Amino acid sequence: MKPVRILHVDLTAFFVSVERLINPDLVGKPIMVAGSADSRGVVTCASYEVRAYGIKAGMPTALAERKCPHAIRIDAHYEAYSEYSNKVQAFLKNYAPVFEAAGLDEFYLDWTGCEKLFGGDLYRFALRVQKTIRTKIGLPCSLGIATNKIAAKVACDQAKPDRVIEILPGAEALYLKPLSVGVLCGVGDVMREKLNLRGIRTCGHLAELDSEYVGQAFGKVGLNIQRYAKGFGDDFLTVAREQKQISRSETFSSDTRDEHFLNNRMHEMTLDISEELRALGLKSRCVQVTLRYSDWVEYSRQISVSPTDDPASIYQIGLGLLKKADTRRVTIRLIGIGVSKFTEDAFTIDCFRQNEERREWLLKAVDKVNHKYKSTVVKIGLVA
Repeated sequence: MKPVRILHVDLTAFFVSVERLINPDLVGKPIMVAGSADSRGVVTCASYEVRAYGIKAGMPTALAERKCPHAIRIDAHYEAYSEYSNKVQAFLKNYAPVFEAAGLDEFYLDWTGCEKLFGGDLYRFALRVQKTIRTKIGLPCSLGIATNKIAAKVACDQAKPDRVIEILPGAEALYLKPLSVGVLCGVGDVMREKLNLRGIRTCGHLAELDSEYVGQAFGKVGLNIQRYAKGFGDDFLTVAREQKQISRSETFSSDTRDEHFLNNRMHEMTLDISEELRALGLKSRCVQVTLRYSDWVEYSRQISVSPTDDPASIYQIGLGLLKKADTRRVTIRLIGIGVSKFTEDAFTIDCFRQNEERREWLLKAVDKVNHKYKSTVVKIGLVA
């Protein structure tokens, strides 16, 4: 029986790479895709030039700008990211009997038994795949090959920013042995600190510990992590992996209860979500709204709906949920709206549409114009 061979592909600093394709003048410059510091935004993606200053995703923009004052901040263009992700996925699907998208910028391919098909050497073929993604689509990426998803992802992470690493069958534990436990799936900052406090710093150390001790100290989570440290992991892909949620949120520069302002922000976020849904060919069956008050108390409400990608429908539903969630007279610092439970159904009944085909044509035409000019030059009016 041939050994399982899983390939993990990770697009390098994906949002930054796409922004550089949109504007080649940004190549080689320190840039970060981030919300405005004035609106208490956070960094979504940072170039390697900026990461050298300690900036990473999730960091408040204000702090990132203090660490690297000359960094160029760019607003996110999610429709462009979806477009390029789809291009990569369409290419990769041609070279894998089983494919799984783990996000916009991460993908798994099952290459088990494909050695002869790909010329007898999977590593060399992976180099060709990497080169083609770079030359034909314009995006750099790193690749990792192993007998399971966990090891393949670790290899891919170690290969960043632009290399290919293959862990040969049976060598997983040996490869992982000197690496920090922080490389393992499930080991965040908190778990890494807990492990380090007990002197467990490398995968090899964790793998060698008595399982009973690990279970008593860290529970089932610890036992799973120890299994990964020993080189084991899932050796099958989830073929029909569903994207969990598409969402937008905004933290305001000053807390407010201005209904008109809140509705406008909901309007803008709904347009973004609707455009991303159509770019991915999805419709949503669930809408959720979240609000956070100035005292950090947070409420959320959600509702199941008929499948839709229509911004008018999502907006009206969002407004209703916002009113239900807003049960206090305290000022609001953040609102967010998200959609989930996706379907690819082509037809949907929507009480806000008078003509289904005409409405679909309108939405696609608006997307086409906005994509051409790389910005939202046309907006769909929504009834408040």
